[in-house]
Parts: sequence; C-alpha cells; structure tokens
Amino acid sequence: MPLTGGRIYAYATAAVPPGGRAADGERAELLRRFGNWHHPIPRLLAAADPAAVLRNDVYTAAAPPPAFHRGRVALLGDAVHPMTPNLGQGGCQAIEDAVVPAHLAAPDAGLAAALTAYTRQRLPRTMDVVRRAERIGRITTWRTRPACVLRAALMAATARLAPDLVLRPLDGIADWRPPAGTYASGT
Repeated sequence: MPLTGGRIYAYATAAVPPGGRAADGERAELLRRFGNWHHPIPRLLAAADPAAVLRNDVYTAAAPPPAFHRGRVALLGDAVHPMTPNLGQGGCQAIEDAVVPAHLAAPDAGLAAALTAYTRQRLPRTMDVVRRAERIGRITTWRTRPACVLRAALMAATARLAPDLVLRPLDGIADWRPPAGTYASGT
C-alpha cells in the first residue's frame, strides 16, 4: 500500500511456529521467503530498513465472545474480535465498531440498552468477517506442493474465467453503511 512521502506499507504471512525470530534479522528472513518473487517485491524488500521490519504473531478469535460489552464497558476492534489480515478488515471493523455505539448512545437512551444493541448489531457481522478472513488465510498458507499447485491453478482460472469471484469474499462487507440517522443531527 502506498503511503505519503514515497513510503510503502506491506505485509507478508507465513505459517510458522509462534514466537520465533530469525537469527539474522527479519528482513533477511523476508528475502529468503519472498526475494525471488515477481517485480517489485525483491526490490521493495532489499530497500526496506531492517529496523523497520516488524514480525508479529497473528491471532484470531477462537470462538465468538458472549457479548462485546459487560456493564458499562464495551470493547471494540481486535480487543474483542481479532482477525487475520487476509481481508484487510481489522481496522475497518474497529471503525464500524466505534460508529455504532456513537449512534446508539443518545443522551436520552439508556447506556445498558445501547450497549446491548451494539453487541446485537456487531457480533454476528464481525464474527462473519473473522471466519471469512480465517478461511482465506488457511488457503494462502497451504504448504504441500500439490496444494500449492492446486491453489495457483484455481487462482489463474478464476482470474481468467471469472475475475469477479476474486472480490466475492467482500460481498456484504465493503458495502456496510452506518445506522440510519446521525448522532450529530439528533435524529
């Protein structure tokens, strides 16, 4: 992803045991894993400042929580529904999480009712996104040669024969709209 000032944000995933670190640095590990990929990936990796390369284990919600709130406290984003980055929705879902209670917690509405409504609206949607991202993540980390050949063939066939299928995982996600009426307008 291009950023301002000529900078770039990129991420890569690999199925590795948690907590590991490359003895010679994370950039060196990226070059080993992805340095022979297509242009511009090797150039981007070579240009990366080794100190700017972060390695983080990725966790996902093992099971849906019973609620996104307890009492007067509500959680949002990765605190309540951690997900893999495969759909690029972690930050998006956190923003949606913040918008919904802002609409529900009107001055004349009870906080308990607003937080219950927040859980009711957000829990099914976010857990659906978590599961979709997890499914894509599993496919992208297939490691056996036959599985990788199958994945590559499916991706090539999809791109050639039905390019719209590539965007299908975002159906019902990217078209989210905030609740009707805005808290700022008082409606």
